[in-house]
Order: sequence, then structure tokens, then C-alpha cells
Amino acid sequence: MNIALAVMHLYPGADPMQDFRVQDNGPEPVLHEGAEDKGRVRYEIKPPEEGEEPIEGIHYRYGIDYNLLIEGEDYDLVERGPYIAVWKLDEPQPTEAELQAAWEAYQEAEANTPPQLTEIEQVREELAQTQMALTDTFEQLLSAQDEATSAQLALVDLYELVLPLIGGDV
Repeated sequence: MNIALAVMHLYPGADPMQDFRVQDNGPEPVLHEGAEDKGRVRYEIKPPEEGEEPIEGIHYRYGIDYNLLIEGEDYDLVERGPYIAVWKLDEPQPTEAELQAAWEAYQEAEANTPPQLTEIEQVREELAQTQMALTDTFEQLLSAQDEATSAQLALVDLYELVLPLIGGDV
């Protein structure tokens, strides 16, 4: 399911650059019980002033160093998939079921719409139609020319027949 297209189908006026953001972080680690203590590392942010007690979040923070852990034993990589990371629309954020229904409705609507030609394809189509019209016109001109030539030959033949009767030289 393409979440962004499903949201755009539900809320056609929504701007995907400002109103919402769909994100996919790829595989993310999920710690097993007890692994947090094994991989815990203290990161220094800034040293405390002289005589000041260090405060977590200001002077240091704790994090997990996955190099100290073993995949499968201490943590698993889990694919979360795409999700709505930011929602700034006034309407409530759609549920997974609503998104799935909107995605199916979007696919059905797309299947029932005629294909849209790109600008280049439109120009090619117009060019092909123009060429067909020119070919038809050229064939009509050739036909008219053939008829005119036939008429001229008939006049020459008639002239050759009539001229001796009226006493003229051929």
C-alpha cells in the first residue's frame, strides 16, 4: 500500500510537503529483555562546571551501542514499513483500515480512468493525425491531377477527330 497516495485520495486538497509526511526507516532494532543493560553506554555531552553535579540530558546521556550486542541474541531487526510520521491536517489521522480502504478505492479509480498522454505523446498523436490528413489530401490532389490529365487527353483526341471534319489540318 502506498500511504501517501491513499492519504491524497482521502484528502485531495492535502499538501504532502506540508500537511503530512510518510516515512520508512527500514529495519529497526528491537531489544530483547536485559539487553539494554548489556549495550548501555554513557555519552558525555559537556563537562559540568566546577562544583556542579552532572545532570543527565545536559552533561551526559545514555545510549545503546549495538556493536556490544549480538543480533538474534540481544536484539532483532524488525521491518516497521512506511508510516505517517507527521500529521498537520485538521482532520483526524486515518487508521490503518481507512488507509487500506482508501488505497483500494484509489487503485479502482486509477484502473477506470483512461490513460493520460504525456505532452510528447500528445504531440506525436497530433503529428500522426496531421500526416494522415496530408496523405489523404495528397491522394485527392493526385486523383484530381489524373482526372485533369485524362480530360486533357480526351480533348486532344476530340480535337484530332473534329479538326479534319471542319477542314483544318492536323
